[in-house]
Amino acid sequence: MNLKKIARLAIFVLVLLSSCYKNPSTTLLQQKGKAQTEMLQLLQAIDAIGELDLAIVKDYIAKAEEFGTHYPEEPMAPDFLYKAGLLAMTVAKTSQSSDETAVYTLKALTLFDDIQRIYPDFNGIKNCIINKGMIYDDILHDYENAEIFYREFIARYPTDTLAINIESYLPYLGKTPEEIISELGQ
Repeated sequence: MNLKKIARLAIFVLVLLSSCYKNPSTTLLQQKGKAQTEMLQLLQAIDAIGELDLAIVKDYIAKAEEFGTHYPEEPMAPDFLYKAGLLAMTVAKTSQSSDETAVYTLKALTLFDDIQRIYPDFNGIKNCIINKGMIYDDILHDYENAEIFYREFIARYPTDTLAINIESYLPYLGKTPEEIISELGQ
């Protein structure tokens, strides 16, 4: 092979390789943008339907968890995760299956814990605390743990209107309506 043919072959290979090269940061940005768009479309579908479509809700929860894992630095990540936590609570509360209730209760608690740990400046932190109390109270009927989270909320946000309401609610935590009526009648 002569030198001209080798030079042409080398130039051809370089052109071929450079045309196949993709900037990894562009690809990552495109993937993140696609994931964000998908999350927003799922939220829009959930809001538009008006009733609970479990398939869409479960898809959103899974994709929010995935988004939070892959893009924790993304400013929208805690919002996506918070909405997933609320939806997981809803699935747990409305499920007819005890296994599904257990799975989605754990998902909700984990999501709220992760938000508090990873995004301590998230503006919905107080809602994460109160929602954990509500999960223990309304879904798990574990009133001891519910009281722990309710008291944490009161301690951290004592002037919040919700803290004042929770303080009034605590004496009745875990009691049946009949027990409450009986106590109020005394």
